Amino acid sequence: MSQTVITVYEDRKKHVPLTHSQKTDILSFRTIIGGNHIHLDYDGTLQVMKYVGFISKGNTRLQILPKIYEKTSSNETDVQRESMRVMQNLLRVSEFNKILQLPDQTSSAEQLDLMELFIGIFADKIISLYSRQMYREYIDIEENSTFVKGRIQFSENIRQNPVRMDRHVVNYQNYEQNNALNNIVKTMVIRLLRLTQDSNIKNRLKKALLFLDDASETLLSIELFDSVRFTRLNMQFKPVFEMAKMFFLNLSPESYAGDETVFSFLVPLNELFEYYLYKVFSNLGNEFNAKYQNRHRFVFSPKGDDVYIKPDILLEKSNKLVLIADAKYKNPNYENGRYTKINQSDIYQVFAYARSYGINNVALVYPLFDDHQIPPQYFTLKDSNGDIALTIACVDVKNPEISDHGEYLRMLLIPSDS
Repeated sequence: MSQTVITVYEDRKKHVPLTHSQKTDILSFRTIIGGNHIHLDYDGTLQVMKYVGFISKGNTRLQILPKIYEKTSSNETDVQRESMRVMQNLLRVSEFNKILQLPDQTSSAEQLDLMELFIGIFADKIISLYSRQMYREYIDIEENSTFVKGRIQFSENIRQNPVRMDRHVVNYQNYEQNNALNNIVKTMVIRLLRLTQDSNIKNRLKKALLFLDDASETLLSIELFDSVRFTRLNMQFKPVFEMAKMFFLNLSPESYAGDETVFSFLVPLNELFEYYLYKVFSNLGNEFNAKYQNRHRFVFSPKGDDVYIKPDILLEKSNKLVLIADAKYKNPNYENGRYTKINQSDIYQVFAYARSYGINNVALVYPLFDDHQIPPQYFTLKDSNGDIALTIACVDVKNPEISDHGEYLRMLLIPSDS
């Protein structure tokens, strides 16, 4: 099956030439990603909102990457390559999906297809693991045999062999490669072989199959995945198993588990950026402690329907809260020395966080949409209870060095006397 990869950028309209079948496939994605989050106009203008990742069905592979520039450059390949690097940065640093274990930038910088990248990672995991050790486990086997081995099942033997004295229904255990875990991995490799279009990845998948020669292709189901148990003896095989499960479940806003016609990996972009920023703050040093979406009661109700708030990031220094930061993956649009597209609702939100937690230092953090670092902007929010310091700043998500971001944010956001 030959697929055309269609690349768009989250929340940005793009005109793409589509065949009738591709339009049908894309319209069917509404049931997966939500009708409010994907729009296709009659002229082929496509817009996908909220999510990044990929969806594959039929001869259509839709790839949604994070936008990183306000206006796309004339060289679409360069923009796509940079956006792919950002996507990998966000996934790698945030550990949003820990089982992926994305390679470093140098080994995957030229990969422009996120789905092929994931398939390649899966193939490499299998080769690396199974070339060192083949997974075997004891399997219960019951058969009508001419040889006595294990235990004779007397009641079943009488039923099946009432007159045959030369045969015995026996039950025994055999140390088998043909087990549920190996069968799951092999079946997923076969599925992905039919899907990938990269000759190098095809060869790596075929090499992976050689290690699974004694396993069997099987019918995948949630029940089969749930039947696999891990102990200290087989824990090293769990990452490969979990990635096979990821492909099977078609990680997406809706459940499409087991649908062989659909492969998808979709994550909310703003959530991904929140995780990313949380990891940046978590690496500031031992004296700091970052918390992600700490739940806090905002309004008490005698009827029990209290209102809670969940700031993206709380940063403590020496067990004292010193900063509340909110992550927003959108362009604040820095022009003429100031940010011109800051939503008032976002400011009200962090102001409410400050008053609820009793702190006077908050920040709104955005990704950098410019080619060069732009300065932060500082505001003072006032009410009868005193002043609140608000910092608006951008983080260069194109830079893979998380330590650079940490030093930058420490300098900008954390008061020196805290």
